Amino acid sequence: MPDPSLLSNILTLYTWGNVSILLFFLFAIARFFERKSSRQSYYPLFLLPMLLFMGSALRYFFIGDFVGDPLADLSRAVGGAMVCGLGYFLLNLMTGGR
Repeated sequence: MPDPSLLSNILTLYTWGNVSILLFFLFAIARFFERKSSRQSYYPLFLLPMLLFMGSALRYFFIGDFVGDPLADLSRAVGGAMVCGLGYFLLNLMTGGR
C-alpha cells in the first residue's frame, strides 16, 4: 500500500503545477496584449507568482506537510496577492476600466 503522505505530496505538486500553467497562460495573454496595443502590461511580472507557487509546492513536497513551513506559506501568500493585483490590473487595462 502506498504511503498516504507521498500521495498527498504528489497531489500538492500536481495542483500547484496546474496553477502555474494557468498563470503562464495569463502571462501569454498579457504579452500578446502588450504587443498588439500601445499600452504596457508588465507581462514579465506574471512569471514571479508562478515561480513563487512552484517554489512553495516543491518545498512542501520535500518537507512532507502542506502547512507549517513559514517560508512556503509566505511565498504562497505573496504569490496569491501578486496574482490578484496583476490580474486586476490586466483586466482594467484590457477593458479600459469599464
